[in-house]
Amino acid sequence: MLAQKNVLNMFTAVFVSCFALTFGALLEVKAEIEIEVSLKERYLWVKDSGRVVKRYPIAIGAPESPTIPGVYSILEKVKDPTYYSKSHHKVFPAGPNDPVGVRFMPYLKSSADGKVYAVHGTAWPRWVHLRAAASLGCIRMLNSDVIEVFNQVEVGTPVVIR
Repeated sequence: MLAQKNVLNMFTAVFVSCFALTFGALLEVKAEIEIEVSLKERYLWVKDSGRVVKRYPIAIGAPESPTIPGVYSILEKVKDPTYYSKSHHKVFPAGPNDPVGVRFMPYLKSSADGKVYAVHGTAWPRWVHLRAAASLGCIRMLNSDVIEVFNQVEVGTPVVIR
């Protein structure tokens, strides 16, 4: 009888352990990373479950090409992008002198005109230091800052622009 009780106790312990491992992993809380942008303050915040992880200065769209408020999500992550300027008919190779800098994360592609809005680096850090309204609607960051953000987010990360 004692042997049967020990076997039953061992079976129960193994079952409970397997159940806990299987369903515990399903119930594990994951961090909710999001990007929030204030057009008025000209800062970008990376948040984790609503808590600010870090704040970054940004440049935003010029009055004639504004950054559009709304709720979006990162559509793609491009490391060392190549930029084609339609106005200059010129290709800028990847690197720190590229107008979109060293990282490019589009969050909106306009179906009307094909324009792409993104969080990206810049070859002109002064715009970011001044927190200027100078871009073509994108959110420009210092190259070192955009690399940090790029490494913290995934495709699908929410981007809230207010």
